[in-house]
This record gives sequence, C-alpha cells and structure tokens, in this order.
Amino acid sequence: MNNQLLEKYHLNTCTAEERKMVEEWLFNTDVDELDAISLPENKNDIKQAMWQDIKTAMPQVIKPLPKRSNIYIMWKGAIAASVFIAMAAAIAYFVFANRSIGQADFVELNNPSALYVKHIDATGYDVAVGPNTIAKINNNDGMIDLTGSMLISPKKDINLVFEGTSKKITLLKGQTYIILKNKTGVKSIIVISERNLMDLPPVMQKQLSAQFDI
Repeated sequence: MNNQLLEKYHLNTCTAEERKMVEEWLFNTDVDELDAISLPENKNDIKQAMWQDIKTAMPQVIKPLPKRSNIYIMWKGAIAASVFIAMAAAIAYFVFANRSIGQADFVELNNPSALYVKHIDATGYDVAVGPNTIAKINNNDGMIDLTGSMLISPKKDINLVFEGTSKKITLLKGQTYIILKNKTGVKSIIVISERNLMDLPPVMQKQLSAQFDI
C-alpha cells in the first residue's frame, strides 16, 4: 500500500483490483505501514477518513416504523367507515333525487301554442304534444287525461287508461303512436300506430302529417 494508490482510490480512478486491495487493507488491522514517503496524517486518520467514505456509499439501514397502538388502529378504522357511509349516503341521495324528478307521480304535457309542437323527453316515453293540447299522465296507475293530440314513443311497454272512461290501451316499446281526443266519451278517442296513418281519413292524414312532420 502506498500514497499514490490511496490518492487514486480517493479520486475514484483506480481499477477494480486496486479498489479491492485498498478496501482489504482498510478492513485489515494487522498491516504494514504505508510504503514510499510518509504522509502528513497518520495511518489511523487516513483509515478513518476512507472508512467514512465507504459508509456513505453503503445502503442505509431502514429504521422500522413505530408500532401503532390499538387506539390508533381503532380510530383509523372508524374514520374510514365514516367516509364510506358518507359517500354511500351521497350516492343514494342523488340516485333517489334523480329518480323522483324523472318518475314524478304526474307528468304535465301541456302545449298552449296554437302553431308549434312541443317535444318532451320523459323517463318512460318521448312525446310530441300537438298545438292547443292539455294532457296529464299518472305514472302510478297509468291514467291519462287528454284533450288534443300527441305523438308518443314508449321506452318500455306501458298501459294507459283514459280519464273518465274504461278505455285501456297498451303501447309497445319501439313503436310510435298517435293519440287524439278532442271530445268527451270513448268514441272521441283515436289511438293508432304511426305506421297505420294511411288508415285515417285523408283530411286527418294531412293535418297530422303537417302537424308532427311525419
């Protein structure tokens, strides 16, 4: 071991073999003094300084985390449960709120305009309400109160009963129906599939075609 080799080790310019030689010398307590010239520092000081360099390059020991107490674990679980309950309550609130809006007991389908058709997208059906039409549907019992005309497309099969009559109709999902009722009584009610529009009198065909653009 000599001064030149130690200097190369400090500068990190030595070979792997030289590095091994220096480190073996550092860990060996029974070695000869440095060859060649004497150093301004003593041998033990040099070893200590080099040993500090080696320790900084070695992986640090990871200190174990302090063990959590049972109280901490209990409180942590309680907080997590509270957050979960709050989130579940919020989700339930929005689901039922949206459901109550979309599935109200009564749906008003009124169109006071004398010229234009009013389009309404309800939960169970899409409706085009004709001019001067007043309508109301009870989603609970399927009761419909209508004066005027409408074009309705159910999103699912629905059963309707006309207010003040015993007339019941079934509207099938995926089809579009024309419903007319301008007077009182069962005979004044017309329910027909849009596909069968040509079965109506010509004057009524033209009126409905122009009104609902069909």
